[in-house]
Amino acid sequence: MGEKVAVLAVVAALVAAVVVPLRIEAARRDARESSIRTLDLTGLMRQGIWTDERVTAANAWRDDFRPARPVLVVGVPVRLRLASADVVHAFALPDLGVAPVEVYPGRPVEVVVVPREAGVFPFYCTTVCGDAHFGMRGVVRVVESPGVQVAESPGVAADSIPATPGRDYWRVEAPADDAGMVARGAWIFRRQGCVTCHGEGAAGGVANPGAMNATVPALADLARRTFLFTPADAASLVRALEQGPLTALDQKSEIPLYAAVKKQYLATHQLVASGRVAAPMDPTSPPPPLEMPAWGTRLTGRDIDSVLAYLLTLSQDRTATVAAGPGSITSKE
Repeated sequence: MGEKVAVLAVVAALVAAVVVPLRIEAARRDARESSIRTLDLTGLMRQGIWTDERVTAANAWRDDFRPARPVLVVGVPVRLRLASADVVHAFALPDLGVAPVEVYPGRPVEVVVVPREAGVFPFYCTTVCGDAHFGMRGVVRVVESPGVQVAESPGVAADSIPATPGRDYWRVEAPADDAGMVARGAWIFRRQGCVTCHGEGAAGGVANPGAMNATVPALADLARRTFLFTPADAASLVRALEQGPLTALDQKSEIPLYAAVKKQYLATHQLVASGRVAAPMDPTSPPPPLEMPAWGTRLTGRDIDSVLAYLLTLSQDRTATVAAGPGSITSKE
């Protein structure tokens, strides 16, 4: 009997030697976590923002929540409490190592980040959540210490929320029914949010962190890439598109190099319809936040033709007489 008691005493001592330190460490960890600042970010698709204001069932009807403008400090951990007030979102902050995190209504998600350098870093919604999805971007400012200002990163406007062209793009009014194909294409380009990635006038230059191509490409040179080397050639193709799908156009078209033009145009049309995922610079890092959706599920073939017709006309608005093709005339003085 005495031996059993001695054995039990040894076992109890061993258990205590293991459990007590674990409980102490757990208590220390809880204390550390409780001291971490929490930043609430709630996705609001209707406004196209992430807000740091409290959103409840009683005030979710509002349209004047302020966009979040978080300011973090280098080396200081922050807990991001992500929530959705409406539909499923996905939050990504790639420069701080936050890969897309799905956020469901009524199910907040917490992510702890520790900024390693000062700067201005964009965040995104990466799940197409509704009309205002492409506007759901903002920036986090990371400073060396509280109260210290930081220079803006290239291409990122610290005071612009969303940090993107085409703000409120989803509210643009449709053109008149008789406005023509190009006008409708310009409207679709803005209304569907293409402007937020490809820029005003399709000039490109919008940053895409982590992508092989650091910025979203310009589309204003579509005419040149379609082998249309003069504004007159581009206008000819637009006139052809106004008559119907390019697949029905006779091979005896007035457009020079028509066979090559048609092949390239149809390939571009298919690319828009199918979409494209941005190639990552580093496959082990968070994926690039901006990618082109498969617009064929949202737009008709004629809608895509209208957008491409609009883009083809952009070369005519530039100072060059032609779209910089080989053997072309030099630009105007």
